[in-house]
Formats: sequence, structure tokens, C-alpha cells
Amino acid sequence: MRVLLISANREQLPQPVVPLGLLWVAAALEGAHEVHLLDLCFEEDPLAVVDRTLREFSPEIIGIGIRNLHTNAYDGTERLLEEYKNLVARVKAGSHAPVVLGGAGFSLRPTRLLEALGADYGVVGEGEWAFRELVDRLSAGEKPPPLLYGGAARGSTPITLRRGRALGELDRLPMPARHLLDPRYGERDGTANVQTKRGCAFSCAYCDYPDLEGSKVRLRDPARVVDEVLGLTHDPAVSYLFFVDSVFNVPRSHALAICRGLHERGSTLPWVCYGSPVSFDEELVAAMAKAGCQGVEIGTDTGTEQSLERLRKPFGLKEVLRTRELFLAHGILDCHTFVLGALDETLDEVKETLDFVDRLSPDLAVFLVFMEDRETHDIRRARHRDAILELLAREAPPRPGWVVPELDIRFGPKLLRAIRRSGTRGPSWLRLALMRRGPIGDRAGTELPPFLGRLQAGGGWARMP
Repeated sequence: MRVLLISANREQLPQPVVPLGLLWVAAALEGAHEVHLLDLCFEEDPLAVVDRTLREFSPEIIGIGIRNLHTNAYDGTERLLEEYKNLVARVKAGSHAPVVLGGAGFSLRPTRLLEALGADYGVVGEGEWAFRELVDRLSAGEKPPPLLYGGAARGSTPITLRRGRALGELDRLPMPARHLLDPRYGERDGTANVQTKRGCAFSCAYCDYPDLEGSKVRLRDPARVVDEVLGLTHDPAVSYLFFVDSVFNVPRSHALAICRGLHERGSTLPWVCYGSPVSFDEELVAAMAKAGCQGVEIGTDTGTEQSLERLRKPFGLKEVLRTRELFLAHGILDCHTFVLGALDETLDEVKETLDFVDRLSPDLAVFLVFMEDRETHDIRRARHRDAILELLAREAPPRPGWVVPELDIRFGPKLLRAIRRSGTRGPSWLRLALMRRGPIGDRAGTELPPFLGRLQAGGGWARMP
């Protein structure tokens, strides 16, 4: 069958994100079906491009990947849902092919979104073999149920697969079909995404990862991960790696094996990852630095012990401070995200968090004001939302490392354009963090870009929008 895969994500702030999930789905289809990938991220008139693709490719089945339910400015879900609804309507107006929804965003609200967007089928959870199974059944003239479950989503019953396919065995998946990737990702950013595991054993109060990937951590063979990274070193469009695991450093032994493999086999690509203060130590952080790690994003969330307990975080403030010390010692930049007002956090507790951030002094601190949007809850906002935003509007601008997306403080199209004009590549937050720390040793790609150097010298960073 001719299968059209559409990546619906158009978010480019703070940087465009490679649709790794769809590349994996495409890889599972290739060899048995004809696959075309349409990425709408960079299109000025996405619906016109959809019309043209439908005419030229004439698909027999159409899969639409829905990654996000809100923008990175955390400004609600209504606008994006309207965009997805218009996209599905346009696809159905131009083709009689069945429309299948999937992706992380869809998997959080499958029943609601399938009905609201007007699609024919949906794949919940891991989509590689589940979507392939759906395509095979439709090709054989069968009529599958409206929702098929890939098996990783919490509470799901996985479909029965044919041909000996095994759900959840990551090392049996083909490598992502990166030859289908829109070249503009390389031209504008140059960051390739790599996943070393799926699942998260933590139970943080509002996190979606266990819902999407399961609470059992499933690991890829570290040697296969290193093979994939070394293969990317030969791609001129790739300048950086992002290990997109929910937590790269857990389990510690797996992360350590990957870092040692990268170092021993001479990987030259710098990289960033998500991490948790729960298991960083001298040996692991040193190994990460040797392997090319330049930055770590950490979901610290709050600066009070009582809020950490309410959020069911697996660490305390002592571990957060120790992690910062280790990163400083080994030249690794850090970006901490704080979610303010969660679970009725009081305004006084929010002020304690801001005091803690001053003490921590990370390279970057990103502040979000809590908004619940998971499948199992009604959408609700922090009780003290307006007061928290007013507080951030006063406190963030004078502090060079503080970012508030919802208030456009050091976040927004203007900043993105400035970074692009500078010719720098890699994760945007890493480029900004360099303003506070300066160059990191002699590793490739870490010199301070000229426009950032001028800002630093003139004190312009504190005024940057």
C-alpha cells in the first residue's frame, strides 16, 4: 500500500524537533509498503502542501502524528486542537484513504481526539509494529477496531501481532528511516534525536512518560546505541545529538556503558540529554563529559522539600545542589525546569523556589506555571496563576539565566531569529547557557558565537527578549 505519514507538529520554539517516532514507524513499514513522509513543521502554507501531496502521491492510507497538545509557551490546547481538526478535515476532503492518528499527544486522549478530529483509526502507545499491523490488515481487506494499542501505554491491551514481531523489544526495531527526514532540520538546527530506552520507573505526580511508555524501563543494547551515534557522525547535516530518554542517567549502569562506548570508539558528536539528580555521581558525570556531553536538562520542578514530596520527585534539594557542583566541575551546562503552582503550591512556596534558584544559580532556569492537561484530569490552571506570573514578570528580567516562555522573557521568535542569524547550531538552550558560562574547553562546536559574545560584553543578555 502507499502510506502517507504526516508530522503535524509545527512548533519551532525553542527549536524544531525531529519526528523520531514517525521515522521509526516509517522504518517498520518500508520493504512491505511504499512510504512518503510529509513534515509540516517548516511550511508557510501547510494545508496547500497537504493538497499537493495528496494529488501527487495518491495515498491508500494516511497516518498523522500528533506530538503536542499545547505549545512550548504553555498557553493552552485550544489553538493546536483546532489546527489538527482542520488538518484532518483537509486530508479527508482530498482523499478517500482511511486516516489514522497516533503519537504522544494522541495517546494521552485517544478516545476524545479520535472523535473530535474525525479520523477513522488511532494507534495508542508505541506505533512501529501496531501501525504496521493496521496497514497489513487494511491491505488484506480486514476491518480492524478503531483503536489499536501498541502495548506501552498504561492500562492498554496490546494487539496480537503477526510474523513474529515482538512489542517492546527495542533492539528488534529497525533503525529510524532518517533518509526520509526533511533536510531543513539539518539546515536550521543540526540536532539528531537518539533514544536509548523507553519507560520510566518514577511516579512524578503529573508526568506523562509512564502513561506513554510504561513504568517498566526497557533498555537498548548500549553497543547498538553507540553504533547508531557513530553512523550519525558521517552525516554532514548532524552537528549535535539529543538523547531523548525521559531520564538518560537512570539506570546509571546503562548510561555509564553508553558513555564509555562513545568515548572508547571515538565519537566526536557533542550531545545533550534529560537527566535526574537521583543518580548523578563523580564517575558518571566524568564519563559523560569524556563522551561529549555538553548539557543536561533537569526537571527539578520546585525549590522546596515539601513540594518535592507532593510531586513525588525521587530526589531532594541536596541532590540538586550536588548535581550542579558536579556539572560545574566537569564543564557540563545545566538547564533546570521549574513548574510553579503545581498541586496548589502556595505563593509563599513559589517565592521559596525562586530563592532556591538564586542559590543554585544554574546556567538556565526555565519557569512554567502549572497547567494540567492529561487524559485522566480536567484541564485546570494553578490557583495562584496570575500572581505567579506577576512575580515572574518582576523577578526574571534582571536575572540573566531565567527564561519564562509564557511571558516571552528570553523566549520567542525574535530570539530564535537571532540565534539562526548567528550561524550557531545545536540546542537553543545550550547556546543561551553559554552566555553565562562562556566556552567549554576545546570540544568541537562550543566556542562562544560572535553575537552572543557581543551581548555578553555589553550586558545585553539581561535585556534580551
